[in-house]
Amino acid sequence: MGYRGPIPKPTAIEIAEGRPGKRRLNGREPQPRGITPKCPAYLDERARQEWRRLSLILKHMKVLTEADGLMLGNLCLTVSTLVKAQEKLNQLGILYKSPSGYVMQSPLLTVVNQCVDTITKLSREFGLTPASRPRLTIEKQDDHVGDELMALLSLPRTKPVGN
Repeated sequence: MGYRGPIPKPTAIEIAEGRPGKRRLNGREPQPRGITPKCPAYLDERARQEWRRLSLILKHMKVLTEADGLMLGNLCLTVSTLVKAQEKLNQLGILYKSPSGYVMQSPLLTVVNQCVDTITKLSREFGLTPASRPRLTIEKQDDHVGDELMALLSLPRTKPVGN
């Protein structure tokens, strides 16, 4: 028999959401290192482009860890499949005539719809959808503390020499 109930959220997500249920946290949850995983070799060129784009976004959001490589690879591969299927669908059209003469919906439409569903589900896992982002909060950190203008403005004032 499988697990019962809703899938538990990772502790980091639970904390980021402000712990709305106030349930006890799992103090022994594995914590993968926050490093960018290596791009899988099985990805095609379009999927690799998506990997580069998404890994930068997720790294900036501080969501990507070394354990997320497979899921991110699946997301990128599904995006590549979606692009290929949609391009072919644009060429051939939504409807076609079967050998028996009936007008039917293109099977490519099913592929496109399944890809969209999979992309949406995987995107939610990474906090990439508009509805999933407001549920997450990250700690405020000083961005660009070494900014040159701010460094100049924060220098103590000195009296000019000779006054």
